[in-house]
Amino acid sequence: MDLQELDEVNLDFFSRAINTVESDDDYDDDDNENNDNEHVMNETEEERVYRLSQSFEFSQNNDQDGDDNDDNGDEEEDSIRTIKEKVNRGCGCHFKCYEKFQIKEIIDHIFTMRELNKDEKEMYIMGKLKSKSTGYDLIDKKRRRYMYNYDDREICKHAFLLIHDIGEKRLKNIAHHLKQNGPIPRSHGNKGRKPNHALKFDDIKKVVNFILRYGEENGLPLPAVPHANDFPETPILLPASTTKTDIHSIYKTACEESHGRAVELSTFKGIWLTCTPHIKIASPRSDVCSKCEKLRCKVTAAVTEEEKSRALDEFKCHIEVSKSEHMVYRTSVHAARIEQEKFGQRPLGYPPSSFPLYNVHYTFDFAQQLTIPHHSRQEGPLYFTSPRKVQLFGVCIEGCREQYNYLVDEDQTIGKDGTSTHGPNTVITLLHHALQSYGFGEMSCKMHCDNCAGQNKNRYVLAYLAWRVLTGLHREITLSMQIPGHTKCLVDAGFSYIKKLYRWADNDSLQDLANVVQKSARGNNAIVVNDGFCWYDWKTFLSTDFSPLSGIRKYHHFRLSAMQPGVVFVKEKYTDPEKAINILRNEDAIFSAANLPPILEKGGLSAERKLYLFNQIRPYVQDHAKDLTCPPPDEE
Repeated sequence: MDLQELDEVNLDFFSRAINTVESDDDYDDDDNENNDNEHVMNETEEERVYRLSQSFEFSQNNDQDGDDNDDNGDEEEDSIRTIKEKVNRGCGCHFKCYEKFQIKEIIDHIFTMRELNKDEKEMYIMGKLKSKSTGYDLIDKKRRRYMYNYDDREICKHAFLLIHDIGEKRLKNIAHHLKQNGPIPRSHGNKGRKPNHALKFDDIKKVVNFILRYGEENGLPLPAVPHANDFPETPILLPASTTKTDIHSIYKTACEESHGRAVELSTFKGIWLTCTPHIKIASPRSDVCSKCEKLRCKVTAAVTEEEKSRALDEFKCHIEVSKSEHMVYRTSVHAARIEQEKFGQRPLGYPPSSFPLYNVHYTFDFAQQLTIPHHSRQEGPLYFTSPRKVQLFGVCIEGCREQYNYLVDEDQTIGKDGTSTHGPNTVITLLHHALQSYGFGEMSCKMHCDNCAGQNKNRYVLAYLAWRVLTGLHREITLSMQIPGHTKCLVDAGFSYIKKLYRWADNDSLQDLANVVQKSARGNNAIVVNDGFCWYDWKTFLSTDFSPLSGIRKYHHFRLSAMQPGVVFVKEKYTDPEKAINILRNEDAIFSAANLPPILEKGGLSAERKLYLFNQIRPYVQDHAKDLTCPPPDEE
C-alpha cells in the first residue's frame, strides 16, 4: 500500500487534520469583507427595512424571468449518448441534414452553446437569423421567412434546433423580438415593474416591529462582547425554550386578528436576520446575568402599569450600568492597542517599570477544566469515568493580541489529586509568573477579571498588586471588574478557540493538549506547569503586612499608585469619585521584589487516584501515551 492510499484510509477512518495555518490571502479576504459590510453595520433599522423591501421586489421580478419554460434544449441536460441517438434517428427531412456533418462536430458545438450565458446565446442566434433573412413577404407583411444554416450549409429547422441547443418556442420568441426591436438583448416584459404579490415596505416594517416588540417583552438585553462588526443595537437574548417557528405562529395569529397580511416562515426568518440581527435565541449554554433574569421575571409578572414602569426602570438602570462598565473595558483595550502600534514591535528584555508604556492591559481568568484522554470519537464508557483533569488559566495581553494559557495537570496542583486549583495562591502565582515572564516592562498597567471572590476579588489579590507597587515592579496598577453576568472579554475568545479545536483533536497526553492550545489560534501560547514550576504561599506572605479591605464586594474598580503606597483607591462605578483606603499595616515595612514567599509543596496524586487511572482510564489511552497519562501505580 503506497503513501497516497494510506492517506485516504487515514482520512476515511481517523480524525481529519485541522489546518491551523492562515495565509495572508485569507486575511485580505476578511479585510475586504469587513470593508464591504461596514456600511451595512452602520445602517439604521429603517434603512435595512427599505433595502430589504427593494431586494424582495427585485427577486420577485427575477423569479418571473422565465418565459421559455418549454425550452428543452437549455433545461434538458442531454448526455452524449442521447445526442447520438437523436442524430441517428435523423432530422426527418429529405435533405438528411445530419449526414452533412461529423457526429463529433455536432456534439462539440452543442456543448459550446451550453457554455454561453442566456444573452450571449440569444445574440448569437439573432446573428444567424439576421444574416440569412429573406426579407418581408410582399403579399403578407406579417410573416418573415428565415433560412437556417450551420457552418455555411443550409439545414432544416429541426436540425438547427438540435445543433444550436435551443427549443422551438424560444427560437420563435427570439425571432419575434428581432422583428420588433432589432438585434438587441431581450429583457422580460415585467422588468422594472412591481409584482402585485411583492412584499411592500409596510409589510416588512410590521414584521420588524413585531420582532422588536416581542424582544422587548420577552428578551434579555446584554452588553455586547468587544467585536469589530457589532451592530449599534443592544444585543437581546430570547429564552432558549423559544423557537422562531413558535414566534412566527404568534405573529400569524396577530395578523389574522388585525386582518393584516402575514408573511410565511422562510420570509419571516429572512427579515429577522437582515433587519434585527441583534435579537437572538439563547442557547441552553448561554451565560446570562442572574439579576437580569430576576428583573425580567419581575417585569413579566407586573400587573399594574405602575409596577411595570418601576420594574422597567430598574431593569434599564441595570443594563445601562452594565453597558457603561463594559465600555470601560473596551476603551482600555483600544488604548492598549493604540499605544502598542505606536511603539511597533513588542518590547523584549526590559526590566519591570522601565519601558515608557502606560496603557498595557491584561485580562486573566480560569476556563472550564479539560480532561485527558479526550478523542474526537469519544468512547461511550469514558463518559461515566473521571479522566485526568487539567486546569486552564489564561492571561490575555490585548495590546499585542497574545494570550498565555497555563496548563496545570492534576499532579501539579497545590492540593492532592487536583484540589486547591482556584485559590488565591494559585491565581497570584500564575499571574506573577505571566507579568514577570511576558510583561513589557511597562510603567503602569490596567487589568480586568471577573468578580469571583474566591479567585480574584479578595484581599490577597489586592495585597499582591499593592506589593508590586511597593517593590517598584509597577508605578500604578488599575484593577477593574465588570458587573457579574456581563463579564465577556477577549480572554474568553482565546478559550473558545482552544475548546473548538479540542473537540476535534485526539488528546492522550498533556503534550497533546499543549499542541492543541498552540495551534488553536495565532495569539494562543501554551505554558505547561511541570516539575520545575513553583507555587508560592502568597496568602501567608501578604497577610503579615496587608489588612483586609472592608466592603470589598461592593467595589468594582481599584487603583494602586506609587504616589501613595499601600493605599487603594476604590469606586463602585467607574463614574463615581474615588475613595482612599489604606491596607498597609506597617508604613515602615521594607519590601523587596527579590524577597518572595515560601514555596509550597505540590500535592501530587494519591495512591488511590493512581490506581483508578491505571485500571479505569488507561485502556482508553493510546499506546504512546499510556505511561505518561496513566502510569503504573507505585509498588508499596
